[in-house]
Amino acid sequence: KGDDNVSNIYNKYDTAEKYKKVNQYNKDLLEEFILNLKAEGKKDGTIRMYKANIKIMFVYILEELGNKPISQLKKKQFRNYVLWLQQKGLSVARINNLKSACSSMLSFACDDDDYDEDIPVNQIRKLKPINKEARREIIFLTDEQITKIRDELIKREKYQIALLLSLMYDSGARRNECYQIMKDDIEIDKHMTKRKVTGKRGKTFNIYYHDWTIECYKMYMSSRGEDNVKELWITQTGEPASYETLYSWIIYCRNILKELEGEEIPFNPHTFRHSFATNMTNGTHYLCRQLNKKFSLEEIQILLNHSSIETTNSYIKSRDEEIINNAFGWSN
Repeated sequence: KGDDNVSNIYNKYDTAEKYKKVNQYNKDLLEEFILNLKAEGKKDGTIRMYKANIKIMFVYILEELGNKPISQLKKKQFRNYVLWLQQKGLSVARINNLKSACSSMLSFACDDDDYDEDIPVNQIRKLKPINKEARREIIFLTDEQITKIRDELIKREKYQIALLLSLMYDSGARRNECYQIMKDDIEIDKHMTKRKVTGKRGKTFNIYYHDWTIECYKMYMSSRGEDNVKELWITQTGEPASYETLYSWIIYCRNILKELEGEEIPFNPHTFRHSFATNMTNGTHYLCRQLNKKFSLEEIQILLNHSSIETTNSYIKSRDEEIINNAFGWSN
């Protein structure tokens, strides 16, 4: 239920129609902050995430706080915003990302000559940190389950979502890394993105993809047609999609699997990274069948851009139960 609320938040709050009504002071501050991020040399994907996260708060201010300038908000109102996010079912990590984006903008304002008198103090920094939630169970999907979802997406002509699923399962890339890929970065005669993306700890690398991605990319670009939008991921209105829109697409995939199998499996974008690692090492990934091989832990470590092979090993589903069952001749 909580994840459905997450999806609804972004469907409701990340709309161009609502943002047009946002207080002009707030919109001007965001534009100044974005210019500063560009001057600091921040990556395009990072800037888009900052912008999308801050827009959510501005529309919240529009609908819940009388569309006030952000300079007039007090600590209590920022606290209520965080409580509202918690009530909507967002994870601690996601709330912290939203808080961090707004806090960074307010810190910029405190040091800027045009805004420092209006915003002398960053009120968000006064908020107590949110208690960390218990570690979520890691969900793994089989190659068969992922194939079912992909086939159904193509049947429904949801080519863009099928492309996202295929790209994540082909590469093991994180959602943030997939989000950075531009429309022209995928080439149908290649197996590596034209440009590098930025991952955790500032690592830069190309993303590798295979037949599933190429097939869905061709279908998606054919249905999309010609346009001047450089971003790969777009909304139904043709505008660049927000980072959170990609999450809502994964929830849509979850609902498809529930329809097909009759059981709710609470997977998330990171599930495809774990499933990639597991299915590539156990030989069930469709690419393994094509190549007639299983991938080694060292190969997966390189593909996932992990610094430590221990980290890579933690991404792979444990086979302890299967091994014990086989040892004693028990049925699984």
